Amino acid sequence: MRELTFDLVYERGADPVADVFIEFPSLSANAIASCVRRDRLWRVERFTGPRAALDRVERHRLDPDAPHEEMTDTECQAVREHGVLERTPSTLVLYTFVTKLHQCDSVLAQAARRLDLGFVLQSRRREHRHQWRLLLRSATNVGVFRREAAAHLDDGIRLEIGRLGPVDSWNDDSLATVSLPPEQRETLRAAVDRGYYETPREITVSDLADRLDLPASTVSYRLRQAEAQLAKGYLSRFGSERVVGDPAD
Repeated sequence: MRELTFDLVYERGADPVADVFIEFPSLSANAIASCVRRDRLWRVERFTGPRAALDRVERHRLDPDAPHEEMTDTECQAVREHGVLERTPSTLVLYTFVTKLHQCDSVLAQAARRLDLGFVLQSRRREHRHQWRLLLRSATNVGVFRREAAAHLDDGIRLEIGRLGPVDSWNDDSLATVSLPPEQRETLRAAVDRGYYETPREITVSDLADRLDLPASTVSYRLRQAEAQLAKGYLSRFGSERVVGDPAD
């Protein structure tokens, strides 16, 4: 199996949904998708972020009167059916089924048209960048796909090609992201951005608390709670594996 990675980079004003990510830097999304046929595709996306950002994403996807996503310089005639699978104050999971994909020039439509069927697509989205990963049976027509996908992009959207090569990992965490309360997620993000988890650490809890204008005890508590949820959420995917050192039954 091969993988092709690439990014779509958006300028402000190029796309209404991309503008939500640019306006809300803490908003992120993970998705998995695949083509059923050349003209049909399904996708599941998990958005995590502030309620106001999620409200806007949901409106753009579900409200027929709201501006919809526009990726290409040609009008897309594909038919999209959206549904909400999960909604909390900090999480939105949407299911999308697309038909008549052959009447569109989007990146997904070009992939369905050019590449071997059976590919799986993973994507991650944050701020102005949408990262894509295609898992392919072969590299047939990859060059044609890259050329056609880039040729039809609308103004303000740029395609950056990553790598084409063997798959070395599954990266199955795309939809397994643990949902954290906004205050824990924002504190964790600040800790990561400021180098708290680097070795050696680039910032202390006290200094991080000063930057966030919070008590050090609050920052420490939020980080411990977030770390606990992330650890439990990650290990829950492996079921009841016996811990090394546990006595055998």
